[in-house]
Amino acid sequence: MRFGFMLFTRDLHTVGDVAHLAEERGFELIGVADSPALTFDPYMALTLAARATHRARIGTAVTNPQTRHPLIIANLAASLETLAPGRSFLGLGTGWSGVRHAGTPEARLETLGATVRQVRGLLAGAAVEIGGATVTLPIGGRPVPILLAASGPKALRLAGAVADIALFNLGTVPELLTDALGWIGEGASAAGRTPDAIEPWLFIPAAIAPDRSAAIEEVKPATVSSGAYVLRGDLAAKRVPLDVRVRLGELFREYQFGEHLARGQSTNYRLAERLGLSEYLVERFSIAGTPDDCCRTIERLRAAGIANVCFNLGTVSDLAATLDLFGREVLPAFAGSR
Repeated sequence: MRFGFMLFTRDLHTVGDVAHLAEERGFELIGVADSPALTFDPYMALTLAARATHRARIGTAVTNPQTRHPLIIANLAASLETLAPGRSFLGLGTGWSGVRHAGTPEARLETLGATVRQVRGLLAGAAVEIGGATVTLPIGGRPVPILLAASGPKALRLAGAVADIALFNLGTVPELLTDALGWIGEGASAAGRTPDAIEPWLFIPAAIAPDRSAAIEEVKPATVSSGAYVLRGDLAAKRVPLDVRVRLGELFREYQFGEHLARGQSTNYRLAERLGLSEYLVERFSIAGTPDDCCRTIERLRAAGIANVCFNLGTVSDLAATLDLFGREVLPAFAGSR
């Protein structure tokens, strides 16, 4: 199996050390969040990560076409590829906290698909029509793998059709993981591609500690975030129990974007507790507990067909210690297994 993590950049000064440690501990992919109201600029962080690593793949996880023009996205992708040749990627999504604070709606899937095509064209050196202007990118010329974040059937089919990497956050339900891999494959087949042309990566909140309760407490806010943005749309397709669906409406209405991935007992943490959703969200959306607990959960994911796991570590209190413990006590148990 392969492992990665998403960096929610709260401190630019530690990025290089964290990225270097992660690579040394066996993490193969480092994604950096693009949420301008809550984190530092992802490309500054990625520059620091590029300088501190030699093997790990690095890129946005994820940016969006609502707050960044396709030409800007392509330029940034070409720039990062120059710093980390052969190991950069471009992560795109419809936007979540990244667009809400900018007063912009999330991108439609049609817009996302068009952006992928425009960026690919620009990176290939082609002249591309964007908003009535014909645009070229002379500094391009190298392809960059495109990661698409997706958490529903339509978005995952789009990822299968146009992306190189599909990053999906649907939790640990085995049947739903099978569905997700199937949706990616359907999109690939419809586009005349083979399903194995796309790398599927499960994105999931994670926390680890010698004390299980401490890890569960750390991961709770991230699982609330997952529930707030993943459990929308077709709830039957996402296999949400009927008794949970009723309470989700209030979670959606009252979720505080200003505290997205806030650590500790935030407003969103307390909201999930009040609605009686915390236990369900932790069970569904996390790898958390002692090293043995985490190994058991990952083993179940592997049995469900998951080969690549990207941890959402946005709410852990000590990122370096978390990466170190996962790297020493968990990742070696799955080394070489695909």
